[in-house]
Amino acid sequence: MVYRCTVCGYEYDEASEGKSWDSLPDDWICPVCGVGKELFEKIQTEEAPIKQEEARAPQPADTSAASCAASETPSELAQPNATSSDICAETMANWGVKWVLGMVGHSNLGMADAIRRQVENGKMRYIGIRHEGAAAFACSAYGKLSGNPAACISIAGPGSTNLLTGLCDAALDSAPAIALTGQVPSSIEGLKIFQDINLRDALHAATPAQFEMYKGSKFGRLAAKVCTEAIDRKCAAQLIMPDDVQVLPASPDDVAIRPLKSVARAAETFSETSLREAADIIANAQFPVILMGRGCRGAAHKVEELAEMLGCPIMTTYPAKGIIPDSHPLSCGVQGLSGTAVSAKFMARADCVMAFGTGLSRHTSVPAGKKVVQIDSDSNAIGRRYPVEAAIIGDVSEVAPALFDYLKDSFKSKDSRKDIELEWAKWRAEKAARASKSAKGAIDPAAVAAALSKYAPADAIISVDVGNVAYSFGRYFEAKEQSFIGSWYLGSIGFGLPGAIGAWCASQEPDGQFFGRPVVAVVGDGGLGQYLCEWTTVAKYSMNIKCVVYNNSELGKISAEQKLAHMSVWETDLHNPSFAEFARLCSTTGILADNPDTLDSKVEEFFHVDGPAILEVKTTS
Repeated sequence: MVYRCTVCGYEYDEASEGKSWDSLPDDWICPVCGVGKELFEKIQTEEAPIKQEEARAPQPADTSAASCAASETPSELAQPNATSSDICAETMANWGVKWVLGMVGHSNLGMADAIRRQVENGKMRYIGIRHEGAAAFACSAYGKLSGNPAACISIAGPGSTNLLTGLCDAALDSAPAIALTGQVPSSIEGLKIFQDINLRDALHAATPAQFEMYKGSKFGRLAAKVCTEAIDRKCAAQLIMPDDVQVLPASPDDVAIRPLKSVARAAETFSETSLREAADIIANAQFPVILMGRGCRGAAHKVEELAEMLGCPIMTTYPAKGIIPDSHPLSCGVQGLSGTAVSAKFMARADCVMAFGTGLSRHTSVPAGKKVVQIDSDSNAIGRRYPVEAAIIGDVSEVAPALFDYLKDSFKSKDSRKDIELEWAKWRAEKAARASKSAKGAIDPAAVAAALSKYAPADAIISVDVGNVAYSFGRYFEAKEQSFIGSWYLGSIGFGLPGAIGAWCASQEPDGQFFGRPVVAVVGDGGLGQYLCEWTTVAKYSMNIKCVVYNNSELGKISAEQKLAHMSVWETDLHNPSFAEFARLCSTTGILADNPDTLDSKVEEFFHVDGPAILEVKTTS
């Protein structure tokens, strides 16, 4: 007979051990996890099939045929010897889940093995990271860029709880993601023996869509439901995977599911009344401005056409930075806490703010007394932070041309091109003056941004961390047509490097819009320190990521806040390694820039390096 540990899966085989189970002393413990004999179960050497009456019914998701038939269709017939995990993994691949990031461990081995088979078949790619939090952040970044989910996989207990922050980031920024959380065997769930916690409760704040694999589940339909929830709700969806259920043989009628077809969402039909009310306000404004948010992606040129007709300034939220080049004659750069003096000038003058595709967060300031016209496909975004004079609920790509047609024969706005050009000249002179204050070992962030503006690829995907580095980069860096990602709503330090890993994944897809685009991480020393170990992941997979780290040996933003609160600056100093040397220890390129006289040449060299590289810049606070 064979006796299996219900905690870790270790099997005691009487035949191979040469000693009967009953002859073992009462205080004998499992040699792997240390639990006692009472937590072992007797099994046959060849396990009998699970009886239907013993099966645990799936809950709470409705995975019936009726609920899935409208959007899903079975894949090929079940493969011989396929497991429940095989069915789930193939279904996810069918739904376009191309990437899985995480750590293989004792309570996810069944699913990991199924993913391995998908990788070998060329349907998925896997990235083994060093910390589960990085995997979740990478999935969030990938979802923000592509609109499709990647999956992060973890073990039970601490592996799953490590996912929480990154999944919250995805949920709050409406990025689809899938969490594959290993769980202890179903027979001991709830007994609090080892790594057994309630994973629904633990991750509920981050994963509004939660499902679990049970004995008796239709695994194809279950995995399809996980995917559709993540995609349709633009959220993080969780699949809890008890260790023993992952390796169950799939029933003959349980097959992988694939989407019936891609369903194009019907465009929101906005009302003529709301269009007329908004247009009348805009038509009578002398100094209107346009504020573009992330909701303008894919429709920026239509908003530009409206602005060009009106001759009005265009500014963006930080998440929408680069959606219009700063070189555009109507562009004013980022508005708000990370914004330019140019955008601040024209926002102060404005008598009407047209907010396209933005919920107007705390970091995007609109002074009191402005007439706000808000255009967004999400009705929940309307008036969420600022009272609005008029609102149009609809897709930006349709509303902007409609406003153009309505206003083309009647508007009072002044052409601002000359004024904008003058303000940019003043702002660039101010930035140059700040940059000139740099000294050896203390390079001003304005100087760093100037060099990066000159040499960063025009089509780069730039992952920005939080803190002073985010503020200075948003303010001083002049965008071309780069795409920017960050931890926008949550504002989590440490996002920068894992976010770049997610962006790199998107850049590897020949059929994707980001294929072949270079990836840059812009981070502070505090943020990089959170996930510095992931540079070994970058090296392992030869990810061509360029990481710029502002190193001032301080949590500079926190020091500033302490000073503003008239508190002592306390415990914000950092003891850093040489990041450039660390890069070299990882068999990648490391470059140190600590002299303003050679900064330009160092930055130029950095962007010409073949393969991953870290540029460490010694900066001021």
